[in-house]
Amino acid sequence: MDARQKTRREEFTKATGPFVDGLFAAALRMAGSRAEAEDLVQETLLHAYQSWDRFESGTNLRAWLHRILVNGYITAYRRKKRERRALDIDSDPGRRTMLLTSSQEALEAPDGGVHSRGLGRVLTEALDELQPEFKAVVVMADLCDLSYREIADAMGCPMGTVMSRLHRARRALAQRVTEAGYVHETVTEARAQEAA
Repeated sequence: MDARQKTRREEFTKATGPFVDGLFAAALRMAGSRAEAEDLVQETLLHAYQSWDRFESGTNLRAWLHRILVNGYITAYRRKKRERRALDIDSDPGRRTMLLTSSQEALEAPDGGVHSRGLGRVLTEALDELQPEFKAVVVMADLCDLSYREIADAMGCPMGTVMSRLHRARRALAQRVTEAGYVHETVTEARAQEAA
């Protein structure tokens, strides 16, 4: 490695280092498993390093890195969706179980307790049902505390679009959680009546 490459690598590492934990937290919320999140962050950093010459010094590095992360997540999500369709998982519950990650298995637990990462089973399932663009906005805004401007930069869209997506995503989450709560209460009431 020549001196120029070494300097470039050191510059990149120094600039991006403070953002790695935040990228991992966002990736973990989006991907759902530690292994997938690690892969997503690694791919993000690799892509960022390869594109380092195109990064405009003085612009928002955090947002730029999150944009690469979100694009990588959306691409992986769509690829997985195509793969799932090809496997026709719903026709064989055994295959579905084989493809679950350990964190997804924990979410499937019958006790419905709080997930180890702080989100309940119902909320996590509702978040996973969102389209990737909506899920990414919720993760960045509510779980990673990015500003609307940073999210807009990361998503490559206007702030108005971010606010609209966030509003629609939160409304969908609230509806899903409310429906799940209603179903839970109804089942609990029915069981109580049967026992009486």
